Amino acid sequence: MNRLAKWSSRPSPEEPPLSIGVLKIDPWQPNRDSIIGDLPPSKSHLIRWLLLAAQGPVGKECRIEGVENAGDDVLAMRRAIEKLGVQIFDQKDVWIVVGVGTDGFQAPATILHCENSATAMRLLTIAVSRLGEAVMIDGDASLRNRGVPAYFESLTSIGIDVSHGIDEETLPILVKGPATPGTIQLDARRTSQHLSALLLSMPSMKGPIVLEMEDDLVSRRHAELSFSLASLCGSSNSIENQTLEPFECLPPPVVIVPKDASHVAFTKLLETLHSIVVTLPEINPSDAIGAELLAGLDLTTNCEVNLCEANDLITPLAAAMAISGGGKITGAGHARHKESNRISKTVELLQTFGIIVEESEDGLVIKGGQLPHSPTGIVSTHGDHRLQMTAIILATKVGASIEGIYLHKVSDPTFVNRLMDAGVQIESKRVRNQP
Repeated sequence: MNRLAKWSSRPSPEEPPLSIGVLKIDPWQPNRDSIIGDLPPSKSHLIRWLLLAAQGPVGKECRIEGVENAGDDVLAMRRAIEKLGVQIFDQKDVWIVVGVGTDGFQAPATILHCENSATAMRLLTIAVSRLGEAVMIDGDASLRNRGVPAYFESLTSIGIDVSHGIDEETLPILVKGPATPGTIQLDARRTSQHLSALLLSMPSMKGPIVLEMEDDLVSRRHAELSFSLASLCGSSNSIENQTLEPFECLPPPVVIVPKDASHVAFTKLLETLHSIVVTLPEINPSDAIGAELLAGLDLTTNCEVNLCEANDLITPLAAAMAISGGGKITGAGHARHKESNRISKTVELLQTFGIIVEESEDGLVIKGGQLPHSPTGIVSTHGDHRLQMTAIILATKVGASIEGIYLHKVSDPTFVNRLMDAGVQIESKRVRNQP
């Protein structure tokens, strides 16, 4: 098969916007010692379940419960699955997905737009290859910088051609299969999602895929989640095995999506800043995908925290540690490849609040006992929802204007509303952009 031609996806130069959206937050004084909080559904679970449920037997319904307040990343995956011809019906806190079988996806009439979701983009890249015709996948400005050309090239070894943008932008991509049995090299230093993408599309494969893994697998807990959910659908594949075997996808009739434990880190920061207790829904540690480490963490002491399995915690956790006992964050090198370089941008963000932390090769060195100060200008969030949410919480103590009115909706649509319900004064407005 001939390679698809590559093209430049860079748009022609445009003038910067005249104004940007910001959230203006006033300093908050809680009027009680404890408040009731909440967490969004786990997008890691929900995005994977959408793909697995869609591959169920033709006409079989899978009830996915616990979906209320799903974030924009999940909604992007849902819209893509629906564009592939899968019916999804809504009930209160429930999505009912009607299976189309392993070969029932239909060619979409338009681009599959993954918005900000790298998980959706990576899973769909493999999932659509079964169609045997070219499908275009795109995302927002942040996602356009998070494709991995070396991975796209490696897919040719199993029959998948991916043409992609050049220079800094690696999306949109044009994917054409079908995939064929074979051997593929995976670079595991940046993400485990490429492994998950292959595994979760094994129902459509016509033979085994042999993996040649380069380096240790990062975010292993997320990969283990994929293997666990696949096993509930009939897969006998194991994360310890270097060969992925096809399996008949038989999703259970009902699945319950847990809450997103990674968002507990924002609550920890709020509690630390205001000396309050926030009561949250209980999460089984087995569903926490690494974030269970927060339960036993004593922030009042100088501590070392390895985030090799939970790098999403880095920004709010670093802020909480700086205000409390300080310490060191390690094992988070792959956080450099998220919506922003979360190591260097965490340093930058905290510095705007007068909090000084030191960047290391795989994390941060944090001095404790620091107090945040009100920033002198608009706080940049670099299109990263976890930076924005951390900045919003810091602003509840000292006040600030935070770039990005809607960024939190990527993972937690009611985040700002819950703070306002607790008494935090938050105003959205547009301000003139500085050239």
